[in-house]
Amino acid sequence: MKPHIVIDARLYGSKDTGLGRYTQNLLLALAKLPSFSGYKFTLIVYPERLAEIKSDLRDKYTYITTRLRHYSLTEQIALPFLLASLKPDLVHFTHLDKPIFYFDKSIVTVHDLIKHFYRGKKTTTNNSLFYWPKYLGYLLMTWVVLKTSLIIVPSNFWRDYIIHKFNYDPKKIITTYEAIDPHFLPIQNSSIVNPQPYLIYTGNLYPHKNISIIFSALKLLPDIKLKIICARSVFTNRTNQVINKLHLQNQIEMLGFVPDREFKKIYSQALALVHPSLIEGFSLTGLEAMALNCPVIAAETSCLPEIYQNSVLYFNPHNVTDLVSQINKLVDNPKLRQLLITSGHSQVKKYSWEKTATGTLEFYENCLNA
Repeated sequence: MKPHIVIDARLYGSKDTGLGRYTQNLLLALAKLPSFSGYKFTLIVYPERLAEIKSDLRDKYTYITTRLRHYSLTEQIALPFLLASLKPDLVHFTHLDKPIFYFDKSIVTVHDLIKHFYRGKKTTTNNSLFYWPKYLGYLLMTWVVLKTSLIIVPSNFWRDYIIHKFNYDPKKIITTYEAIDPHFLPIQNSSIVNPQPYLIYTGNLYPHKNISIIFSALKLLPDIKLKIICARSVFTNRTNQVINKLHLQNQIEMLGFVPDREFKKIYSQALALVHPSLIEGFSLTGLEAMALNCPVIAAETSCLPEIYQNSVLYFNPHNVTDLVSQINKLVDNPKLRQLLITSGHSQVKKYSWEKTATGTLEFYENCLNA
C-alpha cells in the first residue's frame, strides 16, 4: 500500500501572497517528479479554490474540501478530527498554522519567525487588547510546532536559528530553498538598458522592512526618485505621513498593485531595486528583480547574503551613508550595473522548484521511515 501524505493546501496561489505561491509551486513541482507515483497524496483545500487548484493539478491529487479557516478556533478544534478521518501516514502543514492538539506525524514549513524579533505596538495597527492575546497565541503555536513536528525552512539562517535558539534536533529540520515563479517572472535577455533615475522598493511596509532608510537616502539624493510597489499594507497611511513629514512627495511614487505584465518595463528601466529589510525568511524580491534585468542593492543582514551571494551590492541597513554610496556607484558606473544584471541571472538559475520538491519528497520519505 502506498504511503498516504496529506498536505494542507488551503492557502494556494498568488491571492495568498508568498505562502500561496509556495504551496502552488511546490505541488506543481512534486507532481512532476518520477517518484511522485509511489505515494498517495491528498490535499485539503477551500471549496472556493477547488476549481482553480484542479485546473492546475488535474487528477494528480485527491481533494478534500473544508470551510475551516486558518487561525480560527474552529480550526484548532475540528481540523484534527478531519485529519484523523483521512488516516494519513504523514501531514504537511505548508506554513506555521498547525492545530496545537494534532500530535501525529507531521511536517511544518516555517517560512520565518520574524515575530520573535519584532513585536509590539509599532508592528501592528490592531488595538493592544487584541494584539497581545493573539501574539501570545502565536508564541504558543510556535512552541507546540517545534515540540511536535519536523520542520522545513527556506534558508539556513532560520535552520541555524531554530537549532540554537530552541535546542532543536538538527536531524529533524531541513532547508529547501525556494525559487521565482516560473510563470510570473521569466528570465529575460541581459541587453543593456539606459536606466531612468529611479529606484524600486517592492514589498509590504512593516517596520522590519526598514523602508525609512531609503527615505533618508533620498534626502541626500535629490535627483533620484523612488517607486514603491505594494499591493496592500496596513501601514500605508503611516508611510504616507512619513513621506509628507520629510517633504519627499515629489520624489516618491506609490504604485500600489502592479499587474505582472507591467513588471518587466518598470524593473528593467530602474537604476536598481533597494531591498533594505532587516530580516527575511527567504526573500524572492531580489531574485525577481534579477530576473527582470534590475540590479539589486540589499541589506547585508539575516538570510540575504546567503540567498543573493555575490550578485548584489550590499549595505549596512543602519547606515544611510553606506546606502547612498552604493546608489552612487550605479549612477557613476554603467558597466557595474550591467555586471550585476549578468551575475543576477546566474544567481536566479541556482534555484528551482524542482529542487525544492525533490528535497521535500526526500524529507517525506525520511520522516515516514523514521
